[in-house]
Amino acid sequence: MTQEKNIRADQREIEEAFTGDYTKKVHIVGRFSIVIVLVLSFLPVLYMHFIKGYQMPIDKYLNVAFAITALCIGFWLTEPFTWFPILGSAAMYMGYIAGNVKNIRVPVARQLRSKYGLSAAEPKGQIITTVGVAISVYVNLIILTVIVVFGSFLVSVLPPIVIEAFTYVIPSLIGALLAFRISESGWIVTLKWSVPAIIIFALMKTGTIGFLVDFGMSTSIGITILIGYIIYRTQGGKAKEE
Repeated sequence: MTQEKNIRADQREIEEAFTGDYTKKVHIVGRFSIVIVLVLSFLPVLYMHFIKGYQMPIDKYLNVAFAITALCIGFWLTEPFTWFPILGSAAMYMGYIAGNVKNIRVPVARQLRSKYGLSAAEPKGQIITTVGVAISVYVNLIILTVIVVFGSFLVSVLPPIVIEAFTYVIPSLIGALLAFRISESGWIVTLKWSVPAIIIFALMKTGTIGFLVDFGMSTSIGITILIGYIIYRTQGGKAKEE
């Protein structure tokens, strides 16, 4: 009995340390890093403008900024909501700084937590996700450096059939995520959550609703999140009654 109390006390202490001091420091370091990346991302533009003298009227820059914002605002709003429950705070900061969130960071996080049977809500799940994503960033950086340095040579010696195979990389990654979801939740649940995406995809292809041509994926994610929230509230209410 005493041992159980000690274990519970230790778990409570770990959770308090995780949600308190650790999480605060994660946000401080993460926000500071994001600001640095934001400033550095504009250095090529500043170099071309002030050093090389390639200047354009300010309205041209604003038009491009507004166009990109109108095109990507849906992704900017929906993707963080989509990936945060999987990655958590620290891994989210690292993922959005390093890139390849959907293609690399999310599969790494899901595979690790599935292997060790951990939840994203508990500190152990968050820690193992952070470590896994950090390692993936370093490995990705090493591979990227090799490809950038020797990429032209590698492409020149690869046979055409291998070059064509690269077009299947994204479908393969999506298929891997879909297979993981099916193995975890079953066909019926997976297909149920696919219905909004399938309907919106059909409307995009037919051009029935013009808005969906530009914001179809973001709308699909938003509707799926809304349905999930409604189901969560409904099932949560039933669970409380039981």
